[in-house]
Amino acid sequence: MSPSFARLLADAWGIFRREADLILRVAGPLIFLPAFAVQLLCDPLPALPATPRDEGAMEIWLTAVTAWGQANAFWYLLADLVALVGLVTIALLLLAPERPSVGEALQIALRRLGRFLLANLLVAIPVGLGLWTIVLPGLYVQARLIATLPALAAEPGQGAARAVGASWRMTSGAAWGILGAVVALFLLQWLAVSPLFPLDTWLREPGHDNPFLIALVAALLAIAATAYNVGLLLLGVVAYRRFASSGT
Repeated sequence: MSPSFARLLADAWGIFRREADLILRVAGPLIFLPAFAVQLLCDPLPALPATPRDEGAMEIWLTAVTAWGQANAFWYLLADLVALVGLVTIALLLLAPERPSVGEALQIALRRLGRFLLANLLVAIPVGLGLWTIVLPGLYVQARLIATLPALAAEPGQGAARAVGASWRMTSGAAWGILGAVVALFLLQWLAVSPLFPLDTWLREPGHDNPFLIALVAALLAIAATAYNVGLLLLGVVAYRRFASSGT
């Protein structure tokens, strides 16, 4: 019988409770801090114009986005890369057959980073395209490929493309339960950040700037992003442990 989304989320929460010390020791410096730094120090992405059908307004917005990308995109990409190292390190701590220490897991993550980066791109591209269309297709692909990084962490000889294929196969019988869990995490994150983005924009406007409040909002945004990414990883670990035999 396929597990429900609530059961999968409960299992992921159980892993976090048991391994919270290890997870937080890695997630703090490698996932939260980079996200906090870019939120605090980089300009926010320009907001869509209030009248998106206005061609002139859209041209101005696209010009602003291009300028933003030239000034800030590198730092966001660097933060994402460091966060990937953190996620891979956590996956190795939970799944690697040799049960490495934190330092050993970090060394393995860095040594095999190219493989993990390729796997991450193979997942992120279809997920991003799906989210860009009508959201749900992207979340479905996310659910089906959620065990990719855990598969790579647990099986040292696995290649990136094979791990993607293994995740797709092993999640086929529980796709809707996993999708429900992914949607629940997505909605929780959205509820957390939806009031923070406009507040962050407002605080950065002339006359409203308050360094303490800006830092507080940036920290909350980084916490939400960290919790979401770690939650997805733990859900992937649960899926791998439950269904790995069906993905081989």
